[in-house]
Amino acid sequence: MKKILLSCFLAFGIVVNAQFVQNFDAGTTTPAGWSIINGGDSNGFVFGTVPTGGTVTAAQSGTNVARITYGATAHDDYLVTPAINVQAGVNDRLSFYVASFSSSFTENYNVMLSTTTATAAAFTTTLKATSKAPAAWTKVTLDLTPYIGQTVYIGFHAVDTDQWYLMFDTIVNDTVPTTVPSCTTATAPADGATNVNVRTTFTWPDAAGASGYKLYLGTTSGGTDILNGVTASSGATLTNNPPLNANTKYYLKIVPTNDVGDATGCTETSFTTGSNPYAPYCGPFTSTTPTQMAPITSFTLNGVTNTSDTSATTFGSYSPNESFTGSPVEVKNNLTTIPFSVTGIASTGNGWGAAVFVDWNEDGDFLDSGESYYNTTATILRTTTVTSGKATLSGNLAIPSGTTLGQKRLRVKYNFTGTTINSPLTTACTDLTNGQVEDYTIDYKSFLAVSDINKAAISVYPNPFKDVLKISDIKDIKSISVNDISGRQVKSLAPSSEINLSNLKEGLYIVNLQMEDGSVKSFKAIKK
Repeated sequence: MKKILLSCFLAFGIVVNAQFVQNFDAGTTTPAGWSIINGGDSNGFVFGTVPTGGTVTAAQSGTNVARITYGATAHDDYLVTPAINVQAGVNDRLSFYVASFSSSFTENYNVMLSTTTATAAAFTTTLKATSKAPAAWTKVTLDLTPYIGQTVYIGFHAVDTDQWYLMFDTIVNDTVPTTVPSCTTATAPADGATNVNVRTTFTWPDAAGASGYKLYLGTTSGGTDILNGVTASSGATLTNNPPLNANTKYYLKIVPTNDVGDATGCTETSFTTGSNPYAPYCGPFTSTTPTQMAPITSFTLNGVTNTSDTSATTFGSYSPNESFTGSPVEVKNNLTTIPFSVTGIASTGNGWGAAVFVDWNEDGDFLDSGESYYNTTATILRTTTVTSGKATLSGNLAIPSGTTLGQKRLRVKYNFTGTTINSPLTTACTDLTNGQVEDYTIDYKSFLAVSDINKAAISVYPNPFKDVLKISDIKDIKSISVNDISGRQVKSLAPSSEINLSNLKEGLYIVNLQMEDGSVKSFKAIKK
């Protein structure tokens, strides 16, 4: 079994001693003291979650960002800070995070300063020259010491055209610290907590003087075998797949840090995880839009339909993943492909896609050849047809040759996607944006399964017999064949309630009844 390495959502923390700290999470209106100047076309700065379908899938901290979308006319738009009365050792620097939404459409921007008013004409001083914002959250720090004693405004200036989204987050006006920060202690999971989710969220109170936090997590006291000084903001969420081990005790220490150094003597806490219903498979999952998810409403496999949500009519808060593995769907090994369809909540004007993964060799992952379906741009299963608020996608799953009988885990993923496949659909383990995951069990059985032999509905008698063998019910029988103990066919007969086998030698025979529905019922009979 292959393993996916541990990763973590990286971010920096929130500074307490600052004139302002703005991460735009209070709502979708312009924050108090801030202002927007709209130039170019009608698309200006707005506040909200990161849209789906890009390289950057989440805010740098919290849920919201300040963002501006593309325009056919070059932007000349400003996101303007409150007035900053620059004081030495108090608020003489400004830091922020910036990102382009997509690596294919990176955005130009610059940072301007005004010493008079928050108007476009007043922004005449360049603090940061025009450059492309990378398609990853990047921290930029600007020195305001030349303006000590003055009141200034800072304008984040969008200047590009026909790109996608330019985004800003966690804008902080503070100063360079002179001492290390004080300590803090995790409040969630609580010290000694049990049955903690294996994809847990760590939270803690902000520490005085901190500009970031380092997480240390291990399976022994003082251990760092899971996390070793990973920087994160308060409220960081582990995005590791596989997740933390189930029913395991962990030791956690949060160490505040700043430009001077790390806090010392910070207290370690511990917690114990609960079970993981998806183990040994990756999961459970998280979503970057937890309140705007599009759930799966039904899934049909080999003619068997599971209606997983009868009440969903629109986007909302749903579990990112659901498990229906306790009700296996029977598939016989005379099939070469399995038909399926998935229906989910959707919105018009967007594309919706599905990908399917099956652990055919039962090794606990979906990584082997032939186990992934519709998970690349070249093989994308996508529709823009939305009927009554739902989209339906259908396809077939080819069964790899040589697949052994047994129960197989199936995972179906449904998510928004453009014509270039959205990342949640590319692997069985990638977290979601605004879709959902469902797990099922395929019960892969022999076409001549033991359960088909000697079913009570039909019987052959007498047994042993001398010359004539009788069949209790022939109305659904298509044909009859008789094989000797070596498997060689010795008789082929039309349906009849009595079959004459007087010309056969004494011994054991297998009587096969080929049914109209394609199944076969087999009986052992002894000729005396």
